[in-house]
Amino acid sequence: MIRLAKRRVKWHIPPPVIHLLIWLFLYLVPIVLGNQGSEEAWRFRYWTTIPFLAIIIAFYANFSFLIPKFLFEKKRILYIFINLLIFAAALFLISIWRDHVVSIGVIKIKNDNWLFKSVISYVFTIGIAMSAYSTTMWFRSKDTMYNLELENIRSELSFLKMQISPHFLFNTLNNILTLIDENKELAKESVLQLSKLLRSVLYESENDTVTIKQEIEFLTNYSNLMRLRYGLELNFKLETDLCEPDAPIAPLLLMPLLENVFKHGICNSVKDSFINIKISSKNGKIIYESTNTYFPKTPQDKSGSGIGIANMQKRLALLYENRFYYDCKIDGENYITKLELQYDPSN
Repeated sequence: MIRLAKRRVKWHIPPPVIHLLIWLFLYLVPIVLGNQGSEEAWRFRYWTTIPFLAIIIAFYANFSFLIPKFLFEKKRILYIFINLLIFAAALFLISIWRDHVVSIGVIKIKNDNWLFKSVISYVFTIGIAMSAYSTTMWFRSKDTMYNLELENIRSELSFLKMQISPHFLFNTLNNILTLIDENKELAKESVLQLSKLLRSVLYESENDTVTIKQEIEFLTNYSNLMRLRYGLELNFKLETDLCEPDAPIAPLLLMPLLENVFKHGICNSVKDSFINIKISSKNGKIIYESTNTYFPKTPQDKSGSGIGIANMQKRLALLYENRFYYDCKIDGENYITKLELQYDPSN
């Protein structure tokens, strides 16, 4: 499974617990606010217990069943009819309960417009149920969109990883093809080196991450292969400062940068070319820095299409989001590149 940039984990309370706390709060509010829990407040709460339960039943009947099965399915007449039946049943039970609490002296008979209040309460409950259901559907659709986006990102990452091997192979074979005409023995050695590199590509590119130490070993092997073509005349330096050698990095992520310095950093006169690379890992950062002579491609040069750097930038955006810094610039006759990657040293 491809690991993407971590999403911040939020404290999650199960929805049933939230519902229970809300209903408990609504039930106790009249007692707490009604004369600080006086006997009159308790009498009011006792009388309204059954109406309160009726509201809960009406809410969940709408929220869990009637709204998704009837209202959202455009069966509005049937939806209204069922709600009228529920309301009639609730009124019947409330009237019986009201007679009971009057008979035992909890409340006194008075013209309190309880029927009108019941209608308003029921309509308000349906409105709240609709709002709650719509909000729930919005969050679910948002999660669905996020999951779809995640799947698209994983598919794109898989495609980008599939591009690495053929692109790397294409560039390396171009160099071996040149060596065949210049030095057949070196060409044979290059083929052996290439077979070792391809073995690493096949195994390491299947992993989500490798250590920076493993990545540098691959880069070193690749640079040794490329240097066979240019000999000892090439001024090439690769320095490492790995305070945290097990720092994680996406496999072959730095490969396009190394390919680029060999592609644009060397001219026909090897003595006039140089490549300096430094890679470090410390304090939760992997830093790649390179400085090389810059010889832009001519229109006749068909050695590459720039897909490697474009591939790397897409992978950076998908895997590291805002946890990387990449910059490249021309400084006189030199080309300077810097890439910083942030990682969690505790993992």
